[in-house]
Amino acid sequence: MAKTIRSLSFDAKKKDKDYKRQQFQANKSAERDFYRALKKVAQKSGHIVDIHADGAKLRDEKAMMETLERYSKQLGPWAERQSMRMLDRVSRANQKAYKEQSKKIGALLKSNMAMTDSFDVGFALLHEQVGLIQSIPLEAGLRAQNIAAENFFQGRRAQPDQSVIDQLKNEMGMSTEVAVNRAKLIARTETARANASFVQARAAAIGAQEYIWRTTMDGAERESHAKMNGKRIRYDKPPTLSDGTVGHAGTFPNCRCYQEPVLPEDVE
Repeated sequence: MAKTIRSLSFDAKKKDKDYKRQQFQANKSAERDFYRALKKVAQKSGHIVDIHADGAKLRDEKAMMETLERYSKQLGPWAERQSMRMLDRVSRANQKAYKEQSKKIGALLKSNMAMTDSFDVGFALLHEQVGLIQSIPLEAGLRAQNIAAENFFQGRRAQPDQSVIDQLKNEMGMSTEVAVNRAKLIARTETARANASFVQARAAAIGAQEYIWRTTMDGAERESHAKMNGKRIRYDKPPTLSDGTVGHAGTFPNCRCYQEPVLPEDVE
């Protein structure tokens, strides 16, 4: 009986530790909502391309690009609001993760330095994300132009490759789907990057110099990231991964890894 009680106690402590660790993951609901917002931009961008497309050709390339550029500029204030909403949710969830480690950490994070550092991080990310959101329509237009140009050169050949032309027509018709995938990539990458940035800023505020690299390990992760799982990393020395890339957990495109800060003994 005593052995069973000890076993249950151990399991409870392990679950509590795992829960606290996983709290440092990027906020999934914030990512989903950010993606839903960006998806609307992608769908409208694809629709604009479709209006001006005829197979793998463009009826009026200039008019298409002018429409997409106007739409991109109009997105500015809206994009800022969407980015601010996502950053605020990620920041709050990250701050909660720190506070749940100890009351002392919660008190430290109320200091002006910690608040200022987090604000600076969010402000820098905000401007970058607005630019990325505004790039969705422009990239959709550039992709359509490239397909149209390839179709033109195929048609100029003495014996044009019909299979390639058919493929280009299909690719032009997938404008919306490609733009949506781009929106999904931006949403995941920027949510994870924001989370990693907030973790690091708050780690500096409480004197944490290292973190443990955590990978999802669900079979969909990069091999180079799987090899990093569980490794202890210094913040001032971004690691070089097995594929040659350099950076901290959560800062790579489409990355779902996260940082579990190693807390100084005097704040645990």
